[in-house]
Amino acid sequence: MVSTGTHSDGVPVVAYQVRRAGGEVLAERDADAPFYAASTVKLAVLVAAARALDAGELTLDEEVASTDTFRSQVPGEPDYRIEPDDLDPGMPPPGTSMPVGLVVERMIVVSSNEATNMVIDLVGLDACNRALADVGAAGSVLGRKYSDLAAEARGDSHRTTPADLAALMSAVVTGQLAGPERTLWMIDLLARQTDRQLTAAVPEGVPYGSKSGWVDGIRHDVAFVGTPGPGALVIAVCTRGYDEAHAEEALRALGSLAITLAEDR
Repeated sequence: MVSTGTHSDGVPVVAYQVRRAGGEVLAERDADAPFYAASTVKLAVLVAAARALDAGELTLDEEVASTDTFRSQVPGEPDYRIEPDDLDPGMPPPGTSMPVGLVVERMIVVSSNEATNMVIDLVGLDACNRALADVGAAGSVLGRKYSDLAAEARGDSHRTTPADLAALMSAVVTGQLAGPERTLWMIDLLARQTDRQLTAAVPEGVPYGSKSGWVDGIRHDVAFVGTPGPGALVIAVCTRGYDEAHAEEALRALGSLAITLAEDR
């Protein structure tokens, strides 16, 4: 979801990694550079949810109450509401019962911040960060729930790198982080994300999936292209300091170039 805040230092930066899901790096530029993660880190929340489903701790048809108000992780701070510009208009009114599967779907398909916070409350921040640790994403962290301004002011933030995002997506599409059924479930959700940047040039009939993220001055995307497995192409691009139109132009161009590069290898 769009944020009213900014996480850009004003210096334009584009960093990326292009690899095969099995590990071969095809191209990269400043792939370990740190960035505010925006919504790309929701991929780790998805993995945590898949693992909870595998463990029987959650079920997709389990009912939870929709909410846009959450408890701050800073002791003594009052409950807070998702910032108005970040509210998901497709969520049912607060208090409405909805299945866990639909909550996770909105987290990925439209990048709903309140849905994400609901999932985090179900699985815990530790489980989300464990997913990052399990793929060696040492430069990434899910520091708080969305719109927890008190936690953000304390320094609790979301960080990532292109290499970490590529490693996480690679582990998802190669089935390293969940069982076969939940891996397919994650891949299906990623294929339905409405904000297509890196995958805009994917030829018809070719499988793909992605998870983007954006706030003012920040525009990222991480995607897979091709049949899920070790041979799938994985692309992660992080940008900082560009206006939205130019950032999206860069993402789409790099996605198209990466697909062409992969076809030639």
